[in-house]
Amino acid sequence: MTKPLNILITNDDGPLDNNVSQYIRPFVQYITKHRPNWNLVIVVPNIQRSWIGKAHFADKELTATFIYSDPNSTDNKFLGPFNRPQVGNSKFKFKPNISGSKDSEKIPQNSIEWCLLDGTPASCADIGCNHVSNIEHFDLVISGPNVGRNTSRPYATSSGTVGAAFEACITGNTRAIALSWAYYNTQITVDEESFETVSRLSCDVIESLLKSWDYENKVDVYSVNVPLYPGIRYEDTKAVFAPLAQNSWTSVFTNYEEEDDNDENDNGGAIKFKWDPDYTFSRNTVLNSEGINDGKLVESKMCTITPLRASFHVSLNDEHFGKELIYHSLLDTTSSSDVAVLTINPKEYIAEPLTVSIKKYLPTLPIIKAESIEPFFDKFTRIFQYGEYEQIDASKLHSGVLHYFANTFIYRKALIRKQYLTQTINTFTAKNPTSILKTAYMESFNIDVDYAEFLDDALDEAWELRQELEDPKNNKWWILKPSMSDKAQGIRVFKTVRDLQAIFDSFDEEEIEGENTSENKIITSQLRHFIVQEYLQAPLLLNNRKFHIRCYIIAKGCLKVMVYERMLALFASTEFKNLSVDNYNVLSAEDLSCHLTNTCLQETDKVKEIDPVREFDTLDEISAENKENIKQQIREIAHDTFLAAVNANRLNFQPLENAFEIYGVDFLVDRDYKVKLLEVNAYPDFKQTGDALKNLIFELFDNVTQTCIAPIFQKKEDEDIVGDIKLNNFTTVLDESIHDW
Repeated sequence: MTKPLNILITNDDGPLDNNVSQYIRPFVQYITKHRPNWNLVIVVPNIQRSWIGKAHFADKELTATFIYSDPNSTDNKFLGPFNRPQVGNSKFKFKPNISGSKDSEKIPQNSIEWCLLDGTPASCADIGCNHVSNIEHFDLVISGPNVGRNTSRPYATSSGTVGAAFEACITGNTRAIALSWAYYNTQITVDEESFETVSRLSCDVIESLLKSWDYENKVDVYSVNVPLYPGIRYEDTKAVFAPLAQNSWTSVFTNYEEEDDNDENDNGGAIKFKWDPDYTFSRNTVLNSEGINDGKLVESKMCTITPLRASFHVSLNDEHFGKELIYHSLLDTTSSSDVAVLTINPKEYIAEPLTVSIKKYLPTLPIIKAESIEPFFDKFTRIFQYGEYEQIDASKLHSGVLHYFANTFIYRKALIRKQYLTQTINTFTAKNPTSILKTAYMESFNIDVDYAEFLDDALDEAWELRQELEDPKNNKWWILKPSMSDKAQGIRVFKTVRDLQAIFDSFDEEEIEGENTSENKIITSQLRHFIVQEYLQAPLLLNNRKFHIRCYIIAKGCLKVMVYERMLALFASTEFKNLSVDNYNVLSAEDLSCHLTNTCLQETDKVKEIDPVREFDTLDEISAENKENIKQQIREIAHDTFLAAVNANRLNFQPLENAFEIYGVDFLVDRDYKVKLLEVNAYPDFKQTGDALKNLIFELFDNVTQTCIAPIFQKKEDEDIVGDIKLNNFTTVLDESIHDW
């Protein structure tokens, strides 16, 4: 069922009147008949208050009266005014007078109830929002429909209709729409059928704006002008965004001196100023201006929508103007109130690919860029959020209510923390000795070290590692990795216990002295968990440089795992040197550089000499047969890694039906073309791809949106769009239903 909307209606033309307020009746009647989910409260001036802007009568005490109209009548008759509400189902918080007066007995229970104030439109908005009803907060204030146009700067800045909408934002803290009906050739009134068409257009524009309110540009008010003429057709009337015409005007007054033949002092008659706007001059200045503006488009019988701040500031950029609004009704069950909220920085590397792909597959879905997800939970039926892990509402995501979707699982440290990944794989391979992980994951040990002085105790706990390190016949080298660090921070290569002690001593010295002696230093007191892993001494080299493969792997729901076939090769900045106790210093950043392939650590001048990131498929140094062999191993490793997470470490990896996640998974290849799993990264650093290969990321998010995001919202009208596009670059490696923890 559609959520009710609490809506306050005010205007500047006053209550029903055949001469000055002809439009409020058909508009309100249309709403009562066709928008049953709109809970209306009507507060309008008791007389016409046009041209008064956002004004109040300072120090004036305002009085409310109440009138009642027939929801089916085609005239502007009403009962009242009364000093108090007269019906038992009054929407006003004041105790109704139902004592049985002659007039009140004539009021049907289904009558439309109006509150009239002897104040300004802005006062009506303030009092309507804050004082007269039991509604704590309105979803929207509609100011109008105004008789005539509020196009161009002179009209908008003096309009009581726009002024009331601004006041709703300022004192009511709510969204507002200033609605005007633009008549033509002095024909103010039209037939009832045309009134109904214009009312329908107005309601559809309002609901469409409510669904896609532009929070990014901080829109407070939309000024909407709807054309009104006999025989207007709904299907022929477009609604487009347009700026205010920035024209100037002549004075709206002319002056004269009144003659006074009886003035004994010979002072002459009074000096007077007559209201005399030059409407023709105003119209011509708009029509003769350059570019798109609201006045020109209304003259062409289009609806215009102008987004405003409550400071008369137009809030959309130039590229938005001329864009057509797609009508959506909130009562249409095929077009529910959905939204995509991007809480990432708009300047982030992936912001553009993500936005482009969502607009491609879900062209009618509003996209809002915001800092937080919280403001949107009560305003939309279904929400998809793409953000960093800390921005996700974990409690709502994990609640199982399938109206909130996000780009991350909550529990996944079984994969992304190195110590947990080691536990996950060791447990899984102990039960599944034929798994590819048995040889694809190098021998690894977990150690906990708070400070360097406690390393010896840590090795006593990890006695198998101590035996390996102290065995004089052992030719293995080892790599130390902090469990929770990224960007290669704290990674060191070593061989002996003495080497490892020197490394931890250097960590402590850097922490105490505050020295930044290396770009990948670590603070041991903050990160006490480490893994020690056998180092691959014979990696596959291309142009005598070590490289690793970055593969993007997508986990969706409970649980489908897909490998993105376009992979990256990331190269070390210096030529590879074989490890030797004679030529390798475990504390030297220069000696370490040829063994690390993370682009974030590479020096700018050295990067210029090489191509640090290449697409794997373009590596001519590797044959097509070996490339496919490598990819097939990656697929098998991905399958078993995620299977291990859900089977061997369910507490720390729990996929969710209403989530998906993109992982950056790193692999090494040895000289025999055997693939080794290095690590799994959540929310990977996509920008390491660089500008030259950004198309790879665009295509990744295109596939992710098609596979993971579009199915959340897809409606019938979007199916044809998606159906015509083939998915070429995802390979499904695991597809199981896992719900039994």
